[in-house]
Amino acid sequence: MSVSESIPVITFRNYLNILNDPSAKEEIKLKATQELSEHFEMIIQSSSYPSFLETSLKIFMRILQEGDPQFIQENTMQHIRKLILEMIHRLPITENLRQHVKSIITMMLKILKTDNEENVLVSLRIIIELHKHFRPSFNPEIQLFLGFVKDIYTNLPNHVTSIFETSNDIWLGDLTELNLESLLPEAYSVKTIHVEKQLDSNSQQPTYTLLPRGILSLKVLQELPIIVVLMYQIYKNAVHQEVSEFIPLILTTINLQPTVIQRNSTQKETFVDFMGAQIKTLSFLAYIVRIFQEVVIANSLSVTNGMLNLMANCPKEAAHLRKELLIAARHIFATDLRQKFIPSIDKLFDEDLLIGKGVTLESIRPLAYSTLADLAHHVRQSLSLDVLIKAVNLFSKNVHDETLAVGIQTMSCKLLLNLVDCLRHHSELEPQRSRQILSKLLKVFVKKFETIAKIQLPLIVQKWFFPCSKTMFCMEKFEVFLLPSVLLCS
Repeated sequence: MSVSESIPVITFRNYLNILNDPSAKEEIKLKATQELSEHFEMIIQSSSYPSFLETSLKIFMRILQEGDPQFIQENTMQHIRKLILEMIHRLPITENLRQHVKSIITMMLKILKTDNEENVLVSLRIIIELHKHFRPSFNPEIQLFLGFVKDIYTNLPNHVTSIFETSNDIWLGDLTELNLESLLPEAYSVKTIHVEKQLDSNSQQPTYTLLPRGILSLKVLQELPIIVVLMYQIYKNAVHQEVSEFIPLILTTINLQPTVIQRNSTQKETFVDFMGAQIKTLSFLAYIVRIFQEVVIANSLSVTNGMLNLMANCPKEAAHLRKELLIAARHIFATDLRQKFIPSIDKLFDEDLLIGKGVTLESIRPLAYSTLADLAHHVRQSLSLDVLIKAVNLFSKNVHDETLAVGIQTMSCKLLLNLVDCLRHHSELEPQRSRQILSKLLKVFVKKFETIAKIQLPLIVQKWFFPCSKTMFCMEKFEVFLLPSVLLCS
């Protein structure tokens, strides 16, 4: 080992010794942890990394095992615990780590049940990474974890009122009045603690951050479905029954609805987190719907009502959530479950429901229209004339919407053409209305050809036919190319 390399490694080992010293002050331990975290990349590239890994993990695990969970974000020990978890997450995926995987996962599963939101979120990322890369053999802890997640979903309906009626601000005369035992059972998101007592008249009013327990956190709830999916992918045969038991819990979760008063009385961020948890849960259902299709179809009304309610309630500022909601809907519409949406499909042609209101939602319009077009295409033979008319009105508008990509305009044209035969079928029962909507369709396409001939065709001609030579314009090619459009629009 070179001298230049050995010096920092020895220094970092001294930092580990500080962390391992019960008599060292927390402030000194925090400084040592920060130094380790800041130079972590240098450490893992060192030739001494394997021995450092052995030593550091023993110390890290002991601190996490023996230390008490902290729920005040500003506490020194909370900073230490979080930095340690983040360093474990940053450990390179190598064979050196393989022998430690089981003990790390065991510790992370313990943290899930006892620690705060911040630390649990890091622990979940560690669990995901280790399972993705090492695929450890199945053990009873996996079933215990799935049971733990089921308990969270089972208890969620009992917490809805508290989630939306508990203030995110806590006022205390002095920090000594803080009673975590009374506050934590009703903390589902981060809360701000305002302490009225000041050190002197010139100082600002101190504030602290109360972190919710991970098992009650809405942010944690958003991350749980992806881990359950990962567990199913790795241990399919061993956990098939456990995952099937999630279906009624999923259906209950996506149908939970806070009242208008509750939505308006709480912090916006709390409502967005709650909606995020519901939409992630629907995405979970979208993944397993083909595996448990018979069970889901038997409860199809809960699925359709839940999805429509999520579309109606999704906040306009949360474009990322509506995008995820539409992706989940697209997967569900790709199964036989789409037939169950026929009675309520007319609601989906309401753009305020499908896309929502808000400038930030403009970017998801192509996804929304293509998702709805796929559904309408597959169930078109079963649609009433009223619904077909709504489809024609919406997608006719899209044909002429220059803010939409050409691909979406083309898709709209294809759907309209596929609806012609359905409209002809209805003409036998309602000839007048069917004839009117078919006439509208014809006008839509003629108008589109006229637009192409007047605006887009000259650009194409100029690009491909006008410069036949540097000095000569090839009129014959131009006339042959232009003639069909001229005849159509004349």
